[in-house]
Amino acid sequence: MTDCINLINFYIENDITEKKEVGKKVVEKKVIDGIDEKIVKEEVPDFETIYPISALSMGAIKPEMAELLYRQFVVGGFTTQGSQGARYESARSDFGGILGLTKDKMEEIASSIGDTVYENFIRQSMQTKGTLDQQDMMFLANIQGKLNISAETGEKMLLNTQKKILSEEANTLLGDNIQPEAIKAFREKCNMMGMDLETDVGISKARLLRLFEEEISPALVEGEITIENGEKLSEVQESLGISPEEAEIVLVGMIEKRSKAAAGRIKAELLRGREENCVDLIHRLVRYAKFVNGDLALDLDEATAWKTYNLYDAMEFKDQDPDDVESNKSILMKALGIFS
Repeated sequence: MTDCINLINFYIENDITEKKEVGKKVVEKKVIDGIDEKIVKEEVPDFETIYPISALSMGAIKPEMAELLYRQFVVGGFTTQGSQGARYESARSDFGGILGLTKDKMEEIASSIGDTVYENFIRQSMQTKGTLDQQDMMFLANIQGKLNISAETGEKMLLNTQKKILSEEANTLLGDNIQPEAIKAFREKCNMMGMDLETDVGISKARLLRLFEEEISPALVEGEITIENGEKLSEVQESLGISPEEAEIVLVGMIEKRSKAAAGRIKAELLRGREENCVDLIHRLVRYAKFVNGDLALDLDEATAWKTYNLYDAMEFKDQDPDDVESNKSILMKALGIFS
């Protein structure tokens, strides 16, 4: 870094740089009018610093090495504190010009460094806190200033980094050990950040539907989601950004699959004479059947179907409305394929 600064000082002190007018720019300045002070806009010439002698133009260095040197200089200025760090930062454009790099190339290198710093910092903050707070945003704004990154570019880098991290999290959600609680936490985080899971995070429709199924499955089995209580179903559907029609198709498929599984277990328990093990399964079957008005097409022989129905008919329903009980019995008979 010391050698780089010595080179810059030598170049500047010997007046090797040139100024070239590249157009006009509008500046604001204060003007005293009597006792009043006002701001006026004035058009003035806009100059660009030219470096007529550069390492690249002389063939003293290859482009790849020039970029590496500039990158090292930027990183050195970024990691150095105090007045020395400020000196490095202010000399950055001069060093790039002396090397022979264009403004676009210097901005590209600074942005790539910013990408790495942004991603590392945002990843750490999101892993520890879930989201970025005001203090985090102030730190990122400070990075923008140090690396001379525009507010627009910084905002784009922030958004792209958040999308990348969320996309990686989405990949882990659909691994071998899917946790409904993790899916809920993930979609709520995306919603809070204003990220659309399909367009922003990049989760395909098929994967969104699978996330929907995996999250609501335990609630459906445990009776938290019923035909009378569908708030959770709607919440998950809207949060994941899938349509009610798509959610209904998934739900019906789940009901059919789980109904057949419940019926198979009921049959197995009856064959072993363990009728007491059938109670919860039959209640679950009734809940499922109510979603589709009994249209389940269960593969049960008539004897097993009647045994299942008779068990349900003999249960006590003290706290339930008699009309609801009779309705449930009719739906169960339809689901079992039997008629009174």
